[in-house]
Amino acid sequence: MKHAWIIVSTELIFCQMESPAVSVVSDIRVQRKGLSVIYPKKKRERYSLSLSNLDQKLVGYNLKLVHFFSSNQEIPFDSIIYNHTEALTRILDFYDFISWRLSFNSEERRFEIDSNDAGVPFAVCTSELTLEGLGDVTYPNPAFNQLCLLSRSTNQIPEDEPLMSFQATQFRCGGFAMGTVINHGLMDGIALQEFSKNYTHFARTGNVAFVPVTDRTCLKARAPLQINYQHEELVKPSQLGLDSSLFMQRDIDLLRNKVAIHNQSEKHVFKLFSLSGETLALLKLKAKEEGVSHCTSFIAALAHLWRTRTATMANIDAHDIMIVQYAVDKRMRPPIPRKYVGNAIRSAYAKATAKELQEQPFPVIVKKLQEAGDRLTDDYIRSAIDWFELHDGVTRLESGFLVTSWSRMEIGDVEFGGIIKSIYAGPVVSGRVDVVLFMADAKDKAGIKIYIGLKPSHMAKFQVLFQNVGTDTTHGV
Repeated sequence: MKHAWIIVSTELIFCQMESPAVSVVSDIRVQRKGLSVIYPKKKRERYSLSLSNLDQKLVGYNLKLVHFFSSNQEIPFDSIIYNHTEALTRILDFYDFISWRLSFNSEERRFEIDSNDAGVPFAVCTSELTLEGLGDVTYPNPAFNQLCLLSRSTNQIPEDEPLMSFQATQFRCGGFAMGTVINHGLMDGIALQEFSKNYTHFARTGNVAFVPVTDRTCLKARAPLQINYQHEELVKPSQLGLDSSLFMQRDIDLLRNKVAIHNQSEKHVFKLFSLSGETLALLKLKAKEEGVSHCTSFIAALAHLWRTRTATMANIDAHDIMIVQYAVDKRMRPPIPRKYVGNAIRSAYAKATAKELQEQPFPVIVKKLQEAGDRLTDDYIRSAIDWFELHDGVTRLESGFLVTSWSRMEIGDVEFGGIIKSIYAGPVVSGRVDVVLFMADAKDKAGIKIYIGLKPSHMAKFQVLFQNVGTDTTHGV
């Protein structure tokens, strides 16, 4: 059977990054010294691990993290690498599916994970730079992709690509970076965080802190299907002008990104903004002026961002619908196992006209976002899973953006090989213009940093409006 795939590129599109106020580099001058493949110690009979409907749409994405470590004169780099590979080899007995590969089941028309034990690639590299020469490592620098072992495959279906890979890069000063890449179809950010904790515990003690749960049946579509909601946050293939129902979210996002870029006279630039704890407290106070009893720092920041980004956009009508989606970790019934390894996070969906976002009081915008999160009940999420089973669609993002937040992720508490702790860890940015990244502020624990891409002409206006928190929070369209 022939399948139609929307494939624009196997690499995400990178846009121009505005020169930040901090010092960063664009070329890390990495040279590979060795490449090995790590396998689990124990062998199992060959079988396939099914993926949930939440996993299926994410197999075309990778989660990428980089940890930075300062030089340790007491422990040679080779010893650190050896300890890491030994610990990883042994913990793969509990996470053996990470060493497998994707397989497409033509009868079920779904991706699975095939237990072929193809292994986890691990590269060892060097850089001519020092760790200090990288500049501010807390700044989300696209050049950090050079610190990750990325597939160069041009295949349309990523069936032969590793599901996880590691790259250790030693700098001239003796410090090093560890880049981790994992297929998003395997797990979400929370599950990756728990894997990192489990790895650290295992490397230190020789025992896992917990046994991971990989069975996806807890998020299986119901029989019969029960689609009880309209699900405006999702879009059918037919609404995108596609005949085939088989495609990945990644491919549609790449298409949107490419069209958005090539239809512009200006490239997007990216910039990092900070909202201090004091500023967030002011925004939360504004939110409570009209009946909002409680407002988190995240929602306050997102409401301010949504309104400001809309005011920045050119060529929009007052009645144009503006969309925002943000990840929510919701509990379900029966509960998903606590140490579930998979994708269990869903996106809350909020919409408003450009006029509403500019003219309505700030607390009303906050309420819209809170209502979007409250909408994600157990029945709503399971209805969305059933919707995916029937329609095989994707998330709706036209005229909008998605917020992915790492501000509360505990990804820095990793001891490499169980013997040396990172000085900083963070996600590696992809350059997607429809994704806004929320990050923790290393200097202000109550603050949030926001990484956003806009046209250069929009960025100047955005900066003025975004930083104008203390006076008026409404802007004209």
